[in-house]
Amino acid sequence: MEETKRLLPLTERIMRIIAAACLVGMAAMTGADVVMRGAFNTPIFGCEEIVSILGVVAVGFALPYAHYQKSHIGVEILVRRLPKRVRDVFGLVTNLATLFLAAIITWRMYDYAGTLSESGEVSMNLELPEYMVVYVLAFGFLVYSVCLLSDIVKYFTGRRG
Repeated sequence: MEETKRLLPLTERIMRIIAAACLVGMAAMTGADVVMRGAFNTPIFGCEEIVSILGVVAVGFALPYAHYQKSHIGVEILVRRLPKRVRDVFGLVTNLATLFLAAIITWRMYDYAGTLSESGEVSMNLELPEYMVVYVLAFGFLVYSVCLLSDIVKYFTGRRG
């Protein structure tokens, strides 16, 4: 049981590092492409695809971190003025609704990735398999869903922060 409690924060931390590395990679690729275009009139072949893929990974892998940092959009002006108990109930309802939506997105993305895999769909220039990117994004949503579920369980067990 103790290992399970540590697995989710460890997974979130690793995903956060990967998301940050993807952002650095996006900036480096874009900068290198601009320099190559300007100095040598030669763009980096497939740069747009690579930057797009890195962007997808960055967004998908940053979801759990954004959740734990409470970086998502909220109506703080209204909610901040409510009593703590009401704010906690709002948080629970929001987490339940978000979990429902994130679980559906995870399922449909996983299903879509399978369809892409069967069809052999590849990216236009580099011919990278597109289903892999969709699987990675589905994984990000899966971990995000588990984070939401963890917060819901904490609410009902009285261990919320």
